[in-house]
Amino acid sequence: MNDVRAALPRSAVSWLVVEDRPWPVWHAVDGERLYVVSGGGEQELPVLPHEIQVILRTKDTHARVGPVPAKAFRLHPGVPAWESAITALMAARQGAPGEAVLDRWKASASVWAIDVDTDAPQSPPASDEPSGAHQPWPTSATTNTRLPRHLGRLRRRG
Repeated sequence: MNDVRAALPRSAVSWLVVEDRPWPVWHAVDGERLYVVSGGGEQELPVLPHEIQVILRTKDTHARVGPVPAKAFRLHPGVPAWESAITALMAARQGAPGEAVLDRWKASASVWAIDVDTDAPQSPPASDEPSGAHQPWPTSATTNTRLPRHLGRLRRRG
């Protein structure tokens, strides 16, 4: 059985490898195509090159599948593929998306279609292969402020 075909419809998160950096993304799946929305208040991604790699996880064992070659292209409002992408993304989005979200996506977000090569040969990872873990990438989302007084200190009750 092809691990890519098995993992693709069952995952809600994947990693897009762009310039040797994996970017975690939520996505919607339609067959062998992923749809991703970025920018405009959504997840941040760089502009995707045409050829990228995708890493998936199997649902049952959480084993890594990939990286798998894929081709990315941006969709624009008014193109027939845009409607398919928006329908899939709205269904996969957590919470209750509405017209405001759709208007924001049209105005300031990038919608990407990613065709995954499900026929790419997969070899099992070697037992001595590193996990791929690394230091977190720098981000402006971190805080360097002091912790509140009650955190980190336990009082003894006596």
